Amino acid sequence: MENIRLLDCTLRDGGYINQWDFGEKTIKSIIARLMEAGTDIIEVGFLRNCTWEKDKTLFPSMKELKKLLPKNPGNTQFGAMILHNQYDVEKLEPCDGTVNIIRVTFHDYDIQEGLAFCAKVKAKGYQLFVNPINIMGYSDQQLLQLLEKVNHLHPYGFAIVDTFGSMTGRELTRIYSLCENNLAKDIVLGLHLHENMAQSYSLAQSFLKIREQGRCCVLDASLNGMGRVPGNLCIELIMDYLNRHFGKSYDLDPVLDAIEESITPIKQQEPWGYMAEYFLSAKFNLHRNYAEYLLTKGSLSSRDMHQILQMIPKEKKSAFDRDYIEGLYQQYEKSGGNVNVSRVY
Repeated sequence: MENIRLLDCTLRDGGYINQWDFGEKTIKSIIARLMEAGTDIIEVGFLRNCTWEKDKTLFPSMKELKKLLPKNPGNTQFGAMILHNQYDVEKLEPCDGTVNIIRVTFHDYDIQEGLAFCAKVKAKGYQLFVNPINIMGYSDQQLLQLLEKVNHLHPYGFAIVDTFGSMTGRELTRIYSLCENNLAKDIVLGLHLHENMAQSYSLAQSFLKIREQGRCCVLDASLNGMGRVPGNLCIELIMDYLNRHFGKSYDLDPVLDAIEESITPIKQQEPWGYMAEYFLSAKFNLHRNYAEYLLTKGSLSSRDMHQILQMIPKEKKSAFDRDYIEGLYQQYEKSGGNVNVSRVY
């Protein structure tokens, strides 16, 4: 089943846990273990306007990123991600085949700028993935309009990105159907899930069941689900599922070794996993920082958070507004939790 591939994003998405400070030795060890397991694509980190530190997976250029890669990659491809407004695309070197894949993200309010950036990445010879942030925030009409623009750009891939972990099975079917029926057939379809509602493994299975077999797809996952709390799809789970049901032959032992050697020590210091508070942010399709901000208050119960988070209007959901949530919190506290705060702020 070569039209199903796995992309490991531990060193990129997992970096939100430890500020991308894995350590040079650990970075190389994780890459080696993932390659040994037969991982199809390894996303090594972010390209950013930053100063390079050899122990981190944030890179100002491909030159620094390549220093961490093995001389013989075998069948594994390497990639990086770019937040389009955090990197000067003019600094991006033309693709020389060492790192093939670049994934570019943008919000629904800066689509034109994001796609213009994407076009420049594609022109440099990379296999471009378009990864729009928070696809759940798009109406059907808005998604169709985006897909039309993506078809015109014709990237290598397009991803369904459940940024806030709010997707259910029914919504996955709806969004997948829109993509399958309106995205050019030779564009690879990706899926990136989060664990806010403890559904990433189930949703991945649903995706594999409903997908059109002629469409090439890429599933994102990470070691032990490492990623910004509550985390991502566990690569060890989806590898085993693909081995059992789709004829794959990923070697789980190196993955389990990588988890024990490199990931468990990090998780003991900075744990991730399902938390009710992040379920609430997902329920209302909110930027996760709203839940995190309320958690810092210490005095709020999950019930209190539920009451406050449901008051955030649509126009405030996708981009975190600290002043706005602080205002809601203050009003809620003054009211003793007995007032509809949406009417007083």
